[in-house]
Amino acid sequence: MSYYYLVSSLPSITLDASPELSSEAFQALCAEHLTASDARALGSISDAETGHESSHPFAGQWIARETQLRNAAARLRAAKRQQDAGSFLRDHTGFDVGLEDGVEEAFNQSTPLARERALDEIRWRILDELAGTDPFGGGAVLAYGVKLRLAERWAQMDAASGQAKIEAAIAPSEGTSPQGETIETETAE
Repeated sequence: MSYYYLVSSLPSITLDASPELSSEAFQALCAEHLTASDARALGSISDAETGHESSHPFAGQWIARETQLRNAAARLRAAKRQQDAGSFLRDHTGFDVGLEDGVEEAFNQSTPLARERALDEIRWRILDELAGTDPFGGGAVLAYGVKLRLAERWAQMDAASGQAKIEAAIAPSEGTSPQGETIETETAE
């Protein structure tokens, strides 16, 4: 099925700019226009979790490719730490050699931010491929939904909030030890 009106009303999105449409607004639009099958597929991919199966062609392929990407990343992280990645790997259908190569290239980036960007660019290319040739088809709408989440994620990133998250993760809470034990403190009077 083609969704001419829905797709025509969607603003373009990139990883470089804050999207004009929120995921919540997109979901509301989709609820009005998608078939039951496409709506279920959007729901199955909206949480970005892997390991779920879907009978929808787009959702099944996306979940498999995302699982392969995460598995490749887990293997590279484990190799760096000289650990076995087996417990972190999930089963998936199919195999894309280019995706494996892309993940390896992403892990060669000089900073964690550049690595994350490279991984999301791989995801974006996969979504372009999975969207198919019909720019108004269900695949295009589902790909847009995932791309929108990626764009929102990048729009929320800034140096100040990143630094605050790092400091919160590293520094123990005031009055507690790193193990969470209460620390007695004296105050000067």
